[in-house]
Amino acid sequence: MPCLEGKLSLFISFEGGEGSGKTTQTKRLKKTLSEKTSCEIVALREPGSTPLGDYLREWLKNETQSSLPNITELLLFAAARSILVENVITPSLEKPNTIVITDRYSDSTTAYQGYGRQLPLKDLRNINDLSTQGLVPALTFLLDCTPEKSLTRIDSLMNHENPKNPSRIDKKGTRKFEEESIEFHERVRNGYLATAKSNPNRWIIIDATLSEDDIANMIWVHVKNKLECFGMK
Repeated sequence: MPCLEGKLSLFISFEGGEGSGKTTQTKRLKKTLSEKTSCEIVALREPGSTPLGDYLREWLKNETQSSLPNITELLLFAAARSILVENVITPSLEKPNTIVITDRYSDSTTAYQGYGRQLPLKDLRNINDLSTQGLVPALTFLLDCTPEKSLTRIDSLMNHENPKNPSRIDKKGTRKFEEESIEFHERVRNGYLATAKSNPNRWIIIDATLSEDDIANMIWVHVKNKLECFGMK
């Protein structure tokens, strides 16, 4: 639970592999909350949502960074998260009746750099604790599906994507994490599932192969219950 829980604010994160639908559901939840509550809604993404985060997001797409060392990748993501927590998330949660929603958070580091890149989990947890100042979401949705299904979904989306806005392609035409091996994505998925099952009070695992509407409805049920528990309207 976030350390600011008592101020009637709520911190929600979305996690999952590439193509699992996190971004879509983040946007849908923001819209639903805006329509059905009087809360202030702050929607974020990682890396991003700060000048440093946005710069890093673009920098990581640069073709010259294709052989970035794993530890460097880890520390760059941690640096971007640190400033996001310090400058955006914590100040937002200090305001009553505020809901912060983020598309990825520190659990992505555990799954991708810990399980996927196979960096030492103990060291990684220490880095996560430092970069987040111990702040964790009250509710985390894991949109889960096999790598084969999620990567097939990405390929389908890419075939229909506006070439003037290639959101998943870097300057060299490479899709960073999507281009990793199936084994890498299986490790990421296993990491997410292991992390979620270790903390069932925070995590909600949802089958990402369900329809977009069904997923959104399931998410809203859990969020509505959490809002009622917190006394937020």
